[in-house]
Amino acid sequence: MKILLIKRGAIGDILMTTPLVRQLRQNLPNAVIDYCVAFSFKVVLENNKYLDNIIALDDKMFNLNGLFGFMQFAFSVRKKYDYIFILGKSWQINLLGKIFSGIKIGYAREAISKFLLDKYVIYNNILRYHGLYYLDVLKISGLGCPNYSDIELDLLITEKDRTAVLDKCNAYNLQGFVIVVNSGGNNQYESGGIRMLPKDKILELLNALLRHHQVILLGGYVDRSNYTDYFEKLNCPTNLFNWAGELSLAQSTYLISLAKHVYTTDCGAMHLGVVAQLGNKMTCFFGPTHPQHVLPENKGFRIYWSDQDIFDKSYPLLGTELTQKYFKNLNINDAIVNICSAKVKG
Repeated sequence: MKILLIKRGAIGDILMTTPLVRQLRQNLPNAVIDYCVAFSFKVVLENNKYLDNIIALDDKMFNLNGLFGFMQFAFSVRKKYDYIFILGKSWQINLLGKIFSGIKIGYAREAISKFLLDKYVIYNNILRYHGLYYLDVLKISGLGCPNYSDIELDLLITEKDRTAVLDKCNAYNLQGFVIVVNSGGNNQYESGGIRMLPKDKILELLNALLRHHQVILLGGYVDRSNYTDYFEKLNCPTNLFNWAGELSLAQSTYLISLAKHVYTTDCGAMHLGVVAQLGNKMTCFFGPTHPQHVLPENKGFRIYWSDQDIFDKSYPLLGTELTQKYFKNLNINDAIVNICSAKVKG
């Protein structure tokens, strides 16, 4: 049996599919399980022991202007797979799935998808953890019975990754540091930074933390210029470090696991905190998204959400562009925890 999973991105979404990959392998130890992903997010799946192959396509092939390229790929493998798990939610990706000859399994967010897929899961409850929806497709496929309590996220951290992080920390004499991440809603597929804290709020947070702690700003290349601006606005404090774009995903996860506390918006780094099982060592700031949809329950994460009254489910459900301003009622002083001194763990 040969199975293909298809999911464009992003970091958090791909990580939340890893319990599905793991349980597919547990149910079908002899199957060939391949994963097709946008090249930018291939790193999330690298060294995943439950996969046979990772097929990384150019990011543009998942957009309208790269449609021809995706169709070429689909035709090239159309008869290779027995089951196609389409893990995107839009009817357009389900329509493209018709190219494949295997059994198509995915989500019926729009009614038309019920006619495009062979088996489908209704995707409409924004109060349910997203990771559980990925296990639903295993159930509906008939290939196995999902274990909904087995939702740990898989990301391999090597000894080389650990050594690189510890060496970098030692080079800057970092001990008991705090990590801050201000990202979300500003990537290859979305602009505007809707899930980011506004500049006045992030500067207030950094200013308060820097009075007592070394602070590392963590994120991707897209965040680095924003962080440089924060650095300059705060008069270049010596205990603030801009490491955005300097570490790999695995290295970032290990660094997060060493932090005294992590403050993050709803972005990829938040899911790395889930991988690291930070519990109450991670504070998550939410604006347009619902915490129950992107964080597993009962893991102890600290959640600050002051925008329940203007929550619009069309954004997380359909990707609708919003013009509303978020975080206006966020009280930074309430969000800062008392964190005792601690040394970097080896």
